[in-house]
Amino acid sequence: KNRSRRKMVRKWATSKGLQFAPDAKTFSPPENRHANEDASQLAKHSDRARRIFSRMLGLSKIQASYPQFAANRFRGDWQVDKNICWGEFGGKTVVVWDTVLYDLDLQNDDWTEGMYTSILVLTDIPLHRTLIAPNKLFKRLSSFGIEEGRGTFSMSTVKFELEAFNKAYRVRGRDRKWTFDIIDQEMIDWLMENQGHTIELAAGGSMISTWFTLSPDQLDQQLEFATKFLDHIPEDLQHASPQSHG
Repeated sequence: KNRSRRKMVRKWATSKGLQFAPDAKTFSPPENRHANEDASQLAKHSDRARRIFSRMLGLSKIQASYPQFAANRFRGDWQVDKNICWGEFGGKTVVVWDTVLYDLDLQNDDWTEGMYTSILVLTDIPLHRTLIAPNKLFKRLSSFGIEEGRGTFSMSTVKFELEAFNKAYRVRGRDRKWTFDIIDQEMIDWLMENQGHTIELAAGGSMISTWFTLSPDQLDQQLEFATKFLDHIPEDLQHASPQSHG
């Protein structure tokens, strides 16, 4: 199963002009200039302490490299990166990968495992911590992983004037004014036309982290959504100061 998955993802990466690595041994994550903006508040410790915590918490290499994202961070007892694709897509640096998670059963000296897919799109657009998720139980599975990663502890729910949008999406953000600014009428219209995606915003980029693995068609859809979302951010905010509105 893992071999066929690896072969399928490698073929998909080639079709997109992306590089491919079967695991994290030969992969060096793109530079993260926002590593101190840690969603789980580990960044206040020293580099050495953070490395120790990352291993104790079972974080994968990519998770530890981009701590500003909370999605699925503490899912399972141990996580490793597989089938990593990276490069330029739509004029942006992207990283697409599978994560294998292990739930340890120490009492019986056994474990169970699962796998899910994540998509990270890096950007210089100044972003604040925001979670936009479909307001349907099954579709909100991905947002549960972000909540478990402590990513929503400092967020508040944001409601909009359009009730149809509030029914379609649950939006939470750290900076309410910025959240209203970024989700303007044009963005609302686009999101209503492209429902079914959960996206997490944080300094340095946007992330889609799913509950399961994605097929090539699903990878196409999610990658397209993640990159196009950034393109739909209002022009004035794409070049605004990264300082909070307060």
